[in-house]
Amino acid sequence: MGVIEMRGKFLAGATVIFLLLAVLTSHAATNLNSSKSNVYRLIYPTDTVSPAQAAAILADLDAATQQSQGRVNLEGAVSQALTKQGLGTQIKKTIIQPAGATRPLTTIIILSNPADEAQALAVSDEGVPADKPKGKKTN
Repeated sequence: MGVIEMRGKFLAGATVIFLLLAVLTSHAATNLNSSKSNVYRLIYPTDTVSPAQAAAILADLDAATQQSQGRVNLEGAVSQALTKQGLGTQIKKTIIQPAGATRPLTTIIILSNPADEAQALAVSDEGVPADKPKGKKTN
């Protein structure tokens, strides 16, 4: 067997594994949604938080950031925004991932079930295919 044939089989196998992981990840993260503002990205459980509530939370966080000239206590601001939306007791865990080289926006993950953390972290990684918009495949 030649080097080119082995290389082709390896690439085909790697592609199949990647596609399987993408399908499994997208299936596991179906109960989470993502919403973005200019500064923040919010990942939230759709069974607890409505899209309108998510938009209001982001608006409150944007306003708090502007009022404090970018120096906001994000944990406190998230807590206040959740309470304002009536979600203070329903959200059991909050994870804040700062913006950086691989993450252009600060990501805020709110969970009503802490067991969903692994799924939420997978969704929060913009490199994971489950988080990408679905479109037509191109060759």
